[in-house]
Amino acid sequence: MKFAPALCALWILTAPGCVTGENPAQSGPANRLLVRTVASSEDAFAFCGNGQVRVEYRISELRPHVRFGTWSMQDGQIQIRWLKEKGGEPVGSPVFCGSVCEHNEYRPFERIIDQSEQLSWKEIRQDTDSFWTMEPLQGTCDEMP
Repeated sequence: MKFAPALCALWILTAPGCVTGENPAQSGPANRLLVRTVASSEDAFAFCGNGQVRVEYRISELRPHVRFGTWSMQDGQIQIRWLKEKGGEPVGSPVFCGSVCEHNEYRPFERIIDQSEQLSWKEIRQDTDSFWTMEPLQGTCDEMP
């Protein structure tokens, strides 16, 4: 059953399961995992409701390769500020090179960074180029995936 948002506000304590007409896909990326696949890259953005964000670069010469930061919405744009990067840097010569080179050994690293990124929430929702998939987020944004 659907109710007008104002009625939901009045009935919130007495009518559990009250549903508004809001479409979750239009309410912002909070508590969602957004995966962008373009050519030979796949980046998994985890947006937590507390303003934290994590991205796992799934196809990277660094293994693993993850960034952590904060996010906010401004005028339909997702504003991201990356603050920390963790992963593994390759050691020695590659054993195989395809879209990225693979190594037998990776040296762990963690570093402080200060970089910004902006994503269009409208373009992600419309996904006219089929670059994005969206699913509910499992876990938190401050742990390695």
